Amino acid sequence: MSFKKRLLKYPRTQSALAFILSLYIRLVYWTSKRVYYVEAGAKPLMEGSENAIFAFWHGRLMMCPTLEPPGRKMHVLISHHRDGILISKTIGHFGVATIAGSSSKGGSAAVKEILRTIKKGENISITPDGPRGPMQIAQMGIVTVAKLTGRPVLPVTFSSSRNRRMRSWDRFMVALPFGKIAFCVGAPILVSRELDADGEEQARLAVESAMNRLVEIADAIVSSAP
Repeated sequence: MSFKKRLLKYPRTQSALAFILSLYIRLVYWTSKRVYYVEAGAKPLMEGSENAIFAFWHGRLMMCPTLEPPGRKMHVLISHHRDGILISKTIGHFGVATIAGSSSKGGSAAVKEILRTIKKGENISITPDGPRGPMQIAQMGIVTVAKLTGRPVLPVTFSSSRNRRMRSWDRFMVALPFGKIAFCVGAPILVSRELDADGEEQARLAVESAMNRLVEIADAIVSSAP
């Protein structure tokens, strides 16, 4: 076991690191020029008029806790993995709740908790390519959740002009201070409860395509002139 994995075994170490990471995210947020791109139909969901299923890629997770609609608590689906626990503790400092589970472990219990959360009128966030990838390839879980709940999927992403990409499977983007950050929200995607297997696959592809297009838009915004 590596030193990093041994270190993250201890709850106190995880808590301390999560606190430091939350401070760093706030530092990046407040020292960066922020640009917002919101597509048609997404504004009511971002203003908290309705709840939705927010979808962002695992590698574009870092700044998402700072983008929360008012009046509706956000709940993020996080895996049971050690990294998932660290993420859960970090986003907790932003008032974001966690639902433990993934498509490979704890999925059934997680879906039940998601249904309860949506019924209460609160928001859900899911990383459709997590927790193990492939990178920016949507898994069917998000379509299943959208179909069961009847709530729209809202693609969300961010990009930063000053960043470092980790060598992890998701090429995790670490935003650096004093850059330009683009927060992008795509048009809501509705998934009919009447879809058959072929229809579900088409819906999955639609979500994946919309999310990847949004990443391209965010990257283009931060690469343009200030």
